[in-house]
Amino acid sequence: MQIPVRTLNPWNILRRVLFLIDAERTHHLACFFLRVLVKLRRLKHFRNSHSPIIQMKDQSEHSEDSLYLLGLGFRSRVGLAAGFDKNAELLAALPLFGFGFAEVGTITPQPQSGHERPRLFRDPKSQTLFNRMGFNNVGASQAAEHIRALLPLLPRDFRVGVNIGKNKDTPLEDSHLDYVSCAQKLKDLADYMVINVSSPNTPQLRSLQTIEALKPIIGAVTEELNQVSSGRTSPPLLLKLSPDINLSDLETILIRGKDMGLSGWILTNTLPSTWKHHERKLEGGISGGKITQKSRELLEIARSLTSLPIISAGGIMTLEEAKTRLTLGADLIQIYTAWIYQGPFFPQHLTKGLPPAYNTKPPEHRTP
Repeated sequence: MQIPVRTLNPWNILRRVLFLIDAERTHHLACFFLRVLVKLRRLKHFRNSHSPIIQMKDQSEHSEDSLYLLGLGFRSRVGLAAGFDKNAELLAALPLFGFGFAEVGTITPQPQSGHERPRLFRDPKSQTLFNRMGFNNVGASQAAEHIRALLPLLPRDFRVGVNIGKNKDTPLEDSHLDYVSCAQKLKDLADYMVINVSSPNTPQLRSLQTIEALKPIIGAVTEELNQVSSGRTSPPLLLKLSPDINLSDLETILIRGKDMGLSGWILTNTLPSTWKHHERKLEGGISGGKITQKSRELLEIARSLTSLPIISAGGIMTLEEAKTRLTLGADLIQIYTAWIYQGPFFPQHLTKGLPPAYNTKPPEHRTP
């Protein structure tokens, strides 16, 4: 019996093959392909430049239809969530797939390898990922070099968010020092910066999701961000929260966030969970289809309590869900797991299907 051609989806076929490979190996394979695209863009940029010296983003690529938010022009409402491009190596390839912004990291002051493997698992039936990566990254200094090298290759209104965290071995009482260290090295390269206190994969990190614990962190980072290079404005500071945060703490943080120096929110991070691997019970976080409802609920609560911009993330697996998040009050959305399950051009599908971006004033661009 012949199968109608219209039922054949090349990505579904390729995904079945890729899913036969260990999840983290597949991720590295995808990153290798994206790095090749970055190298090709580097070559094109070098050939077209009058000088090989790093230059600013091409101003001619700015669109007057850009969404204006956080003092910035965004070419699209759809961004890549933190966790995929941990080391800021893939930025130049992402606009090709329809992304309007990307959040790199989580970046810590010092390099760290993360937890032992295996640490990334798939559940195709629920379109869910489980990860226990543990903030594996090359550290703030190396990440800064990567961003600095790639900024000239990006469209003018493609925005780079930098997600920062603390090293695993840093005592909780010294957490603010790690966040400030990251901010110091990355502030002149970030369009916006995100404090991550909500990952389930760093011991006790989520205990920082209280107003008492956040005050010294936000205060110290804000002070550091205000000391940017001449000619630049301070990058907006956002806070990323967990879907299982205590609702009383959430309410207090949302109400007092603006007074503490925050410019917006990212809701939500992965949901703490466990995964059975052979005879071991692994602790980590889940993303994708299983947290759609939880992330949606926190968005509704947040929008009722704050007027600051909200980037909605977590379980956005369809165009319909993306539209729902905007209806519930999100200003931008981020995806990660959906990119894996729905295919490489899913962000482009979202961008084309979402309502047109609005623009209240010409974007103000900052010099890298």
